[in-house]
Amino acid sequence: MDRPEAYPITYGVLGLLAYWGPLSGYDLKHLFDHVLSAMWSAAHSQIYNELKRMKALGWVEMEREEQEARPDRKVYSITPAGQAALEAWQQQPPAVLQLRDELLLKMIFGSFAPPAAIADNIRAGIAMHEQRLLQYRQSTQYLPVRDQPRQASGRPNPYASQEEEDIYFRLVSRFAIDFEQTYLKWLYEALEVIEEHRER
Repeated sequence: MDRPEAYPITYGVLGLLAYWGPLSGYDLKHLFDHVLSAMWSAAHSQIYNELKRMKALGWVEMEREEQEARPDRKVYSITPAGQAALEAWQQQPPAVLQLRDELLLKMIFGSFAPPAAIADNIRAGIAMHEQRLLQYRQSTQYLPVRDQPRQASGRPNPYASQEEEDIYFRLVSRFAIDFEQTYLKWLYEALEVIEEHRER
């Protein structure tokens, strides 16, 4: 099956709809931020653009839910065509990982940096990756399950797991933690090498 005008974020949205059922754009953004953040991020505008695109493709359908004293809530559901597109995407080989990291780009041209700049950037990177590692470790306590309880608003609660969590979320969560630990180990080693070089 061809994948017209579809990108990884498209399938991220489809996957969340297939996993959790009907969701609003707000719900999807929340899940991207709290469930998919380790491997894919998305802005509100990107999510709404994808919902519009997928609606045109017939991969999702939209219903309006009336709310008191607030604008109607647009709720999206995956269609059989969307399910087929998600399944077809799963059978395609993934694109090769391309690491885009500004810190590594700065380091490769470190010969042109002021003496302390690279070391300062590495320290900033250590602080950021330690924070991300903590976040990923905390998130493992709340790995989601399908058909989980919803909040009073009807929105899904990604931290309300009452059954065994999904094995695939567990595997990706472990990868995110292992990646951050490996990156931090390298950052500390790189900082030591650079500071020794500066002393010489």
